[in-house]
Amino acid sequence: MVSLAHDGPVQKQSRWQKRWQAFRYPIVEEKARVLKERWESLPPELQTNNQISGRHLTHCGFTLGASYCSFHCTHCYLPKNANAIPIPSLEQVKEQIDANRRFQGPGGGLQITGGDVADAYWKSGRADELVEIIRYAYSVGSIPMLMTHGQTLIEQPRFLERLVVEGGLRQISVHVDLTQAGRHGYPIGRIKCEADLHAVRQAFTDLALRIREKTGFILEYALSFTVTRRNIDDVPEVIRWYLADPQRSYIWRMLSFQPEADTGRTIFSQRPITSADVWEKICEGVGLRLRRDVSIFGHPDCNSWASLLIARPSGKYFPLLPDDPKFDALLGEVLAKIGGLSLVNDDAGTPAYRLAGVLFQHPILAARLISQMLRYVTSRKAPREILQSLLRGQVHTLGVGMHNFMDAKQVAQAAVDPVIKARLDSCVFKGAVKRNGHWEAVPMCSMNQQTWAEVYDTRLQDPELLKQPQVYAPAQAEPALPIT
Repeated sequence: MVSLAHDGPVQKQSRWQKRWQAFRYPIVEEKARVLKERWESLPPELQTNNQISGRHLTHCGFTLGASYCSFHCTHCYLPKNANAIPIPSLEQVKEQIDANRRFQGPGGGLQITGGDVADAYWKSGRADELVEIIRYAYSVGSIPMLMTHGQTLIEQPRFLERLVVEGGLRQISVHVDLTQAGRHGYPIGRIKCEADLHAVRQAFTDLALRIREKTGFILEYALSFTVTRRNIDDVPEVIRWYLADPQRSYIWRMLSFQPEADTGRTIFSQRPITSADVWEKICEGVGLRLRRDVSIFGHPDCNSWASLLIARPSGKYFPLLPDDPKFDALLGEVLAKIGGLSLVNDDAGTPAYRLAGVLFQHPILAARLISQMLRYVTSRKAPREILQSLLRGQVHTLGVGMHNFMDAKQVAQAAVDPVIKARLDSCVFKGAVKRNGHWEAVPMCSMNQQTWAEVYDTRLQDPELLKQPQVYAPAQAEPALPIT
């Protein structure tokens, strides 16, 4: 994996050198080894042709960063004392990054999270540390994504610019939905539907466009969205809003809808929604009957995902992978041979060269894949603009899917429930946690159920952390909203 540049725009000569290297060595040997180990660790029933874990990724990692957040949302998975916990030291965060890197191999996605780390580092006067955390993650071969509600970045755009220019930040996950309490100008009691928050989503779109124009660097978003009984009927409207303008989907490359889970300090719906409910609304928003298992990330009860191929400038779209189980066999062969390939954008524009390089190494398989995909995109169901834009190189993808976290009571039953245990064992969202001097990759559902409390207790007993600048907030009552 060729890491992103973080010391200014890539010069012409080095850009072509990076592209040539990407073509010659599209898959790193270490990545292939780590993926093989992960594949062999999966239960046999999950080693399917369309399984992505162990073929394309080991798992997405995350840091146990600053736990402070200025929002007081109805669906927060952190313990109630999160805002009273000191920020870990820079050395501790770097140690976490190193451990995650060992578990994932090169080019693994790493969520920079905890509470809202942008909030915490800015308000504590430690902005330089967050810049260094992003920069360090890239330097060891990880691909960091900053997780945030984004209020601090909207209000302090120069801070975001520093993260992009000095840290090398290229990916941000912004959480926007009506469960949030604390967004300035949008009090939770006055937000009646998700359309009321489109102005917020547009403000982030405009901010990214300004940053890209000013710095010359890539900056992309993922949308994080908690789905509750109160806003589930608005999911199609949110998806349609993004699809209405290809410029939006060119900036927001992932739309992640997360059914509410009864964990942390969540105010749970009296009539809980199901993952099937959410997928139905996703299909309604896209306007297509999307197959939930076209690609599987870990356990099928945990993740459902579909990618759309979007043509520019028309905005016409089409599912990237055929909705045909017969295609699964070819997909399995492709992933077995070239699954370690990463197509993450970088400043040198290497993804196309990595793809070309790996196809060049497997010409027969490449010919079969290209033939199948051409037949697919030229079918009568595909808009004509899809092939035209594809030939001009004016297409991009938008991932639309669902991450289904478990309730705390479910996780507590893992020892006696084989399905829960299988979900945790095959988890593709794990962070490195140090226990008794040894590092473990812990699933986020386990973090939410108990491990966050363990981490907090350790930090509260560390007098060195208390000597560093912190930001604490007094306890506030959670918003009183009707729970339906």
